[in-house]
Amino acid sequence: MKKMLLAGAVALATISTAAVAAVSVIDGVGFVGKGDVQLAFGWNNSQLQKNASGLSFSYNDEASYEAVCTFTTGEGNRGEKIHNINHKTKTGVSSSVSYDARVRNQITGFNLTGLTNTVTIGGSVPVVGGACPGNAGHEGEWTAVTLVSSTGGLFVNYAGTAVALPNTPVLTTTI
Repeated sequence: MKKMLLAGAVALATISTAAVAAVSVIDGVGFVGKGDVQLAFGWNNSQLQKNASGLSFSYNDEASYEAVCTFTTGEGNRGEKIHNINHKTKTGVSSSVSYDARVRNQITGFNLTGLTNTVTIGGSVPVVGGACPGNAGHEGEWTAVTLVSSTGGLFVNYAGTAVALPNTPVLTTTI
């Protein structure tokens, strides 16, 4: 009976720990516990052990900008047109598997060691002073660019599937 109570208490503690697990990563450096990855993909320990080498991490960000293009028409009149522009990026994060020293090859999580390359997935951020598409074929210049929204965070990736991890700040770019 005591063994059953102890087993129940251990199971409850494990569930409670997983429920409040938090990823601690700043600018691509930190630690992601195995429980967060298992929860993201619905894996048990065996599945994590088997699939760990195929995991990668990234910061995925989607930002929306409002940009004003100012141009001169063929008649010499000044015109302005507002554009809504979406910009998506994916920044790789270097990682290595962390093991429990007491138990051979038992994964405890993943050490994240820094950002790698950023790839633009869609759109480009307009730059004040840069060329823009005016109206009716008239070239213009970006005169104002405002970040409207930005969402994203740290993702764990496996076999083409990307899952957001909890409690991670979005990597931001200064404009």
